[in-house]
Amino acid sequence: MNKTTNSGLRETWRSRLLLRPIFVAMACGGFIASAHAASDISGTLVRTCSNQLNGTQYGDALLDDFRGTRFPSPRTGGFTVTSVEQVWLALPAYCLIKGTIQPTSPDRVDPAVKDPSYRVPDINYQIYVPAQWNGKFVQLGGGGFAWKTDVVANGIQTNLQYSPSLQGIALSNYAVILSDAGAGDSGKSFNPDFVRPGRKLGEVAKQEMVKNFGQDSIKKSLDVGLYLLKKLTGSKPTDTYFVGISTGGRQALKAMANWPDAYDGIVAGAPPVDETNLLKSIEVPAVVNDWVVNWGSASAMITSLFGQEVSQQTLSDGLGAVSRHLADVAIESGADYDGYNRLLDVLAPVWNVQPRELLPFFDAAASQKKAGAKGKKIIVYQGTSDFLVPCTQAGEFVSKLAALPSGGRVTSGEIKASVRAYFIEDYSHGFYNTNTLLRRIGLTPLQLAWNAVADLDNWVHDDQARVGAPSLARNATGEIPSNQALNAWKCIASP
Repeated sequence: MNKTTNSGLRETWRSRLLLRPIFVAMACGGFIASAHAASDISGTLVRTCSNQLNGTQYGDALLDDFRGTRFPSPRTGGFTVTSVEQVWLALPAYCLIKGTIQPTSPDRVDPAVKDPSYRVPDINYQIYVPAQWNGKFVQLGGGGFAWKTDVVANGIQTNLQYSPSLQGIALSNYAVILSDAGAGDSGKSFNPDFVRPGRKLGEVAKQEMVKNFGQDSIKKSLDVGLYLLKKLTGSKPTDTYFVGISTGGRQALKAMANWPDAYDGIVAGAPPVDETNLLKSIEVPAVVNDWVVNWGSASAMITSLFGQEVSQQTLSDGLGAVSRHLADVAIESGADYDGYNRLLDVLAPVWNVQPRELLPFFDAAASQKKAGAKGKKIIVYQGTSDFLVPCTQAGEFVSKLAALPSGGRVTSGEIKASVRAYFIEDYSHGFYNTNTLLRRIGLTPLQLAWNAVADLDNWVHDDQARVGAPSLARNATGEIPSNQALNAWKCIASP
């Protein structure tokens, strides 16, 4: 890019930014300016958000500064910037970086996979950096077996969940990163091609792609995001959050459990914390037409977006494809159908989240508060009428969290000070409200009338911050409900 072009771009970007604060204040009622003061870094981004970054390959060692020592990150095979885009016709203007994170398996050949044709795929990521930046960084989680990596589109999806701004979190004043967990497009969400037969059944859980989906891609993506964010802005973020629903909610809890020093707070919506047990509850069909199932699954999601009921058969068929595939993995790895459950048991430590795994988080949160610093916080929310992830998954998880003091490492007061859990009446899997009367009068958008990100941010910095709550929350204070209440809501398994 020549000097004349650079100069022209700089002037164009700056001229467009002159009216932006006025438009933002008018559109958002001054919310962003008051709650999340943003700095104008457009001059910096004009210089750093350059096409000259395209194709740049970076070595893994560059991420060492972001790895931490107490909770170290998984290694990568390096990472690449594949495209850089400067977007001026947005509010605010932003820089969008796309790239890939390479696997550590030599020549992409995973030693745990017996299929000689298989190669470990890259993790695809996108990073959004706004010209009006509040200094904070949000990592978005995926859904199903990973959303397509489009941080701007999924920012709008997040807006429909949490309503942080007109155009969504990815188009507001946060810097944002999203990756596909190495699992690819969400169109394959019910056909997890990333699980390959191992040389032995127990080796499936050791496969790099399986570990990426289960947990490793979370920190790999964050480290790459932090490195490139600093390269683009010249500074590290003041706060780092993880926000996700469904698989993204599970990823949020995994992020805080595995790397509590790296995150200041998370929002975990409808998390399938016991994902392998969820799959065990599904009958393995004898034959599955993947094309029909994928089409049916996509139709189910689209149908749910418009507030319509989704047939249990459609969902069963879709998730049945996952079961069928995993059963094939078990058989090809030398087991029979009984090996299907054993395979899920092997995958459980990689994919599932146990309440006790959050003990390091509580330790870090308590130590930080004793030192007079900001708090570390977790927000969990779950619909009582979830059509995909049973309410019992979140209900039993938070119930066991509340019982952690029996282990002696954390007090009930510390849990209460660090966790809010909301259970939302008639709410389904992040898509619509199942109450037909509310649907009839139009109260069924993909919104909870709740700015969870702002509430999390305020709570991290002020333990006495006003408690926000999703609409129709049964427990508006966010206090973990009693087992009696959870049982009444059918959010805990009956004894």
